Amino acid sequence: MTRYSDTAQRIAVSMIGALIFAAVTIGAAVPVLPVA
Repeated sequence: MTRYSDTAQRIAVSMIGALIFAAVTIGAAVPVLPVA
């Protein structure tokens, strides 16, 4: 149970990190697009 919980937590953290990375990347790219 502990091992499953730890794995699920790692997956959740990875997904959250990926979402934040995507949001930052999109947020950084959007203002540049109209200028380019």
